[in-house]
Amino acid sequence: MSDNPRKPHLVIASGGTGGHFYPTLAVAQAFRELGGVVTLLVSGIHSPEQKQIAQDYKFAAVELPFVRLPSSLGELLSFPWRLWHCRRRAKQVISSLHCDVLLGMGSFAAYPACLAGLSLKIPLVLHEGNAHMGRVNRLLTGRAKSVGLSLPLRDERQLHGCRSELVGMPLREALVKAAIDGDPDGTTRREYLGQLGLSPDKQTVLVFGGSQGALIINRLLKDTAASLAEFRDRIQFIHLTGHEDNEELITAYKNAGLQASVRQAEQHIEKCYLSSDLVVCRGGASSICELALFGLPSILIPLPTAAEGHQLVNAQMLAEKNCAVALVQEEASIQVLNGMFKDWQANPTKWQAYGNNLKQYARPQAAMDMARMIVGVLPQDWQDALSPKNDGN
Repeated sequence: MSDNPRKPHLVIASGGTGGHFYPTLAVAQAFRELGGVVTLLVSGIHSPEQKQIAQDYKFAAVELPFVRLPSSLGELLSFPWRLWHCRRRAKQVISSLHCDVLLGMGSFAAYPACLAGLSLKIPLVLHEGNAHMGRVNRLLTGRAKSVGLSLPLRDERQLHGCRSELVGMPLREALVKAAIDGDPDGTTRREYLGQLGLSPDKQTVLVFGGSQGALIINRLLKDTAASLAEFRDRIQFIHLTGHEDNEELITAYKNAGLQASVRQAEQHIEKCYLSSDLVVCRGGASSICELALFGLPSILIPLPTAAEGHQLVNAQMLAEKNCAVALVQEEASIQVLNGMFKDWQANPTKWQAYGNNLKQYARPQAAMDMARMIVGVLPQDWQDALSPKNDGN
């Protein structure tokens, strides 16, 4: 690129939940490793903390105004003006950044920025996390250059003919390294379980519900604990509740004679994965792709309020391919969950096969593959110049 000393500049429109932001961060790191420059545009209620995290990783980041989908007549009437305002501000920012390619990560918070980029004739690449393409990406695929997929789409017509590639979900480097090399701290399963007050000789069930869906799963396990007393000599629980007040749940496990480590969260979730034999969780794409990395069998209870039922589509698609067990929340009773635990204990080979089958969606190189897809829409001289040996920004 002798005629162009400037490095190619990727702008990523992100925001929304951590399920959108942390994959954004992973792609940004990979693109920088290839030799490009990255700026993050963050929107939504979490944008202040996301901007700070981006800056902690030495990325430029800009907060943009955001607009929610209308939920009332008043919001519906003002929605076009508010969307126009957000798009106008995004256009001003993107114009000032000398952007060469724009990546949209699928959240509605990113939609105005993607519209602004298209109006400036900037090549648009999309990433879709779920088996059911989100509304924003469906609106944009007809004008995008390519789409990176985390999971196979249930309905490929949603692509509208746009080029796509199954790149996987870009995940945190710590997760990827742990799945490949084990705990980076060198802590063994036995040692970690001991730190939690659990037995290294029992099978461990990891339970979590994510940022939005923990409450119902917590209640379900609390109610089911007594019926699991027959397994107290064989199984134990790591339960991440998402809440500080866990006394009722702790008591339920204790009364059933079940060993359990009940906590609000685990900063190093990879330690939990490395120490678990079965997972009970929601059906979000990030969780599924993390489970795939570790080859863990799972009971997926999709969050029914997830946009357009995308978690249900994820879980059903995996169940059809014998990669997981799907349990609709409305059918998640004590009896049904108890029956699944009994089947897990009686048929361990069948359940481990679920985890082994899920590994087909493990993509340790997802962030780099997504970065290379982005490079692929740049002019040829930049494609030739970008390489892992180049310095970052």
